[in-house]
Amino acid sequence: MKLAHMDAVVLHMNLIAFSMKTKGLRNFARRLWTVFTRFGFTEARTRTALYALIDLLHDHHAAPTFFIPAVVLQRHPALLAAIVGAGAEIGIHGYVHNDYRTLSTIEQYKQTRQAIEVFQANKIPYQGFRNPYLGWTEQSLNVFSSLGMGYESNEAVIHNVIDRAQLSPLQQGGFEKSLQLFQAIDPCEYTLRPHFEGSLLRLPTSIPDDEMLFDRLRITDPVEIGRIWSQVMQRVYDYGGVYILNLHPERGVLCRQALATLLGYARSRPHPVWIARLDEIANWWRERSRFKLRITPIAPQRWRVEADCTSRSRLLARHLIIEDTAIVEAPMSCPTTCIVQAEQYPGIGLSPRTLPQVATLLTEQGYAHMTASPEQADQFGLYLDLPEGLGETRAEQQSRCGTLIRQIELLDAPLLSFHCWPDDYQAALAISGDIDSVTIQDFFLRILEVSSAKVPYVKTSHAINNQKNLA
Repeated sequence: MKLAHMDAVVLHMNLIAFSMKTKGLRNFARRLWTVFTRFGFTEARTRTALYALIDLLHDHHAAPTFFIPAVVLQRHPALLAAIVGAGAEIGIHGYVHNDYRTLSTIEQYKQTRQAIEVFQANKIPYQGFRNPYLGWTEQSLNVFSSLGMGYESNEAVIHNVIDRAQLSPLQQGGFEKSLQLFQAIDPCEYTLRPHFEGSLLRLPTSIPDDEMLFDRLRITDPVEIGRIWSQVMQRVYDYGGVYILNLHPERGVLCRQALATLLGYARSRPHPVWIARLDEIANWWRERSRFKLRITPIAPQRWRVEADCTSRSRLLARHLIIEDTAIVEAPMSCPTTCIVQAEQYPGIGLSPRTLPQVATLLTEQGYAHMTASPEQADQFGLYLDLPEGLGETRAEQQSRCGTLIRQIELLDAPLLSFHCWPDDYQAALAISGDIDSVTIQDFFLRILEVSSAKVPYVKTSHAINNQKNLA
């Protein structure tokens, strides 16, 4: 009994040390204080905050996605059922609120399966998973795939919208801790679009989020927060990507004005922005992945185009003549069945020795392509010979994928491709939030729940370094 008690004490202390390490001592102390101002002993404050977000998005004919640990769901099933009835999507946020980077593969599998069972027992539909602290590993992706998760949303993309020269040393430290904790990556066309890894769909999350702004950078002015988030929206819009904002519901009332600014900014763009739940975005990307494009030569410099796609899709054409009527220079919609004329094949050429992963990338991004011999290279505006593929490490692959997509987007040559988003949308915006706790009791029960789940907490920096070495 004494050993068991000592183990529990050690685990509790490690959890506190973990929070202090990732937030900093002062931010950790401030966080404890805000717990009592943002949560109550009943569900009332959290319910008000959740509906503040739901109602605001309803005004834009949209709904949010919330992620919740299974043990918290189990204590508040009626509340979660009610917000599902109000149109919100609910995703899984772990069984308990712990960092998956500190778990073995077996423990990750066990806890994810336990979480699924709780959702199923409470009849809460789910499709996606977001890890606490966005703490994913390569093993996590395998676990999610094996358990049939539709998508995960953990990859954090950091946007350069904070003037770091104006930050105090304390704020600088908090900002750096966030980037390390979230394993932040740089934005590009590739990292800001959904993509498959095997059967698992990955949806990127953009930062800075509310936690970084409020607790680490001490930016609480709703006008300034709205300006920052609108800047991120513009950058994502320019990339034609998806902006997934993580806004913790405990700050739903505090951030209502800032969120309204962001939504208004998105609505004011020259081309529409699709405001959707994460499951809607995931369903679209899966629908889009089934599109097929057949380009058949029928005469010199003439091709028959047949696109097998749904009515929501758009086939884009540039630098070619459609049905003998017009020269298309800038990308514009093209009939899904038509005859086109161009000096070169309206797609990307691939050498026979180019690795299959390149063709997989081009297909997912919607670009027409075909394999051809080096002697036929001049028949393409872009001919790729990539026997080394897209790189070995995850960082190399992200960089090369982004560079290749940018090269294709700037290509001054005939090209047919499927648009990223349904209808006429230029980009997508999703408002998500992690319901880590509903009441004050939930917040402090996290310590007991993590220890009872027998989570072997270690230093987060050590776990992250191990993750990098596995990539």
